[in-house]
Amino acid sequence: MQNEKSFSQAPPAHMTGAELQTLREACSLTREELGDLCNVAARTVKHWEGGRAGVPADVADLARRLDAMASLSANEAMQAMRSAIEQAGCMPDDVVMVRYRDAQDLTHYRPDMAGMPPALHGSIVNRLRLALPWFAGFERLSVRVVWMQPDVYEPWRSACQLPDNEATRSQWAAQQVDAQATPHRGDQPPA
Repeated sequence: MQNEKSFSQAPPAHMTGAELQTLREACSLTREELGDLCNVAARTVKHWEGGRAGVPADVADLARRLDAMASLSANEAMQAMRSAIEQAGCMPDDVVMVRYRDAQDLTHYRPDMAGMPPALHGSIVNRLRLALPWFAGFERLSVRVVWMQPDVYEPWRSACQLPDNEATRSQWAAQQVDAQATPHRGDQPPA
């Protein structure tokens, strides 16, 4: 049909401020973080998003690449989960994912994301968390997220004599939900 657009069509030449803000927020980046990646002040990002200044082509390209990277990484994680489940021959009771609090931990445990803000990794985790219930077999799984705690993880890993890899981190994370999901004082029954 003549009116249908191809998915391989190039993005428009110019990005609107609303598009930039949408992509920035989809990647869980603050204006400061995007500004740091673009070597500009947060107020400059605010001007671009507000339409007071046009979005530079290189910034538009970066925003599109970051969003695509987050989606691709979430899809790759989904495929890795499916492969692990096929190898195990059964579905897990739940899925527990690891988040990284700071750039140092993110770079150490995920060198492929070196130089990226930890919030971008959070966006990937969230995309996967939101997508899982839509895939056959995953709809009944509980999806949890825990913080990487190197001071807890590394001694545990050493004691278990396990290599540092995604499978080991997943095994550790599954044991951390109860420790990290502490109830708020206001949710405690009266003494």
